[in-house]
Amino acid sequence: MKTIVRKRYYGSLSICIQFITLYCLFFNSNHSIGQELKVETLIKNFTANGAVSVDREGMIYVSEYGKYVNTGGNGSRVFKINPQGKILDTIAGLSGPMGTAIDSKGNLYINNNNNTVRGEILRISKSGVREVVATIDGWPSSMTIDAEDNLYISNYTAPTVHKITPDGQVILLVNDKRLTGGVGIDLDSKGNIIVSNFVTADIYTITPDGEVSFITNIPNIIVQNFGIGYITVIEDVIYATGIAVNYIFKVSMEGEIEILAGNGQAKQVDGSLKEASFSNPNGISSNKQKKILYISEYSGMGGLRTIKL
Repeated sequence: MKTIVRKRYYGSLSICIQFITLYCLFFNSNHSIGQELKVETLIKNFTANGAVSVDREGMIYVSEYGKYVNTGGNGSRVFKINPQGKILDTIAGLSGPMGTAIDSKGNLYINNNNNTVRGEILRISKSGVREVVATIDGWPSSMTIDAEDNLYISNYTAPTVHKITPDGQVILLVNDKRLTGGVGIDLDSKGNIIVSNFVTADIYTITPDGEVSFITNIPNIIVQNFGIGYITVIEDVIYATGIAVNYIFKVSMEGEIEILAGNGQAKQVDGSLKEASFSNPNGISSNKQKKILYISEYSGMGGLRTIKL
């Protein structure tokens, strides 16, 4: 009988422990699901108002494009920021810098010195050595990078997307009139290139072979040719900035659109997603592993904003 009692005791204890474990997992899961998503300001009164990118270590790079004067932006810096909002480095001496990307070796690439006729792809090594690796006709605007360190570059005044390989080969990947006005660019999980049009608010997908397909148009957001600022893609969901209407949009690959955040007012107010406001949200990128969005504001009066998805 003693042996039987022991077996029942340990069996009951095991069942009890399993129940407690499942309860804790259920409680923690529901607790996290119940947490309200918020818009928060990482840096206030921030002059960097252009493209945003995040490197493999989670460091954030924000371009100070400035304002358009004559043939380009009058900004001159790119800031490197840690996830806590501390500025770690200021890369100065630039000319209207726009899109940035960081390769696996720590080289920083910048769309720089655009004059609406041609722009330079500048590479800055970890030691600070600067080299123009390509000159592209039109107005190369933003860029993204894949796991093999291939760069993909959108173009605002030309109907092109270019690819630059790690060994410096410049390839015209696609030439399609629908892409004129392209700014936002990123990659999906299949290696397709997603491009958004600043002027038309259209979003396209481009296969690695250069085949272009229409995904969707975000309606009623264009004001004085300001449509979609930039985009980022997390787990095949597109997040786009409505620069003139002060919203952040969430778009599926099937073209379904919803407002993720913003109340439409041009202010910098933190809070829950639909109660918070943005001051002309422009650049957007993400830490894809931690599912954190980083958003710049074109007005130059706002800051670097975050949404932890």
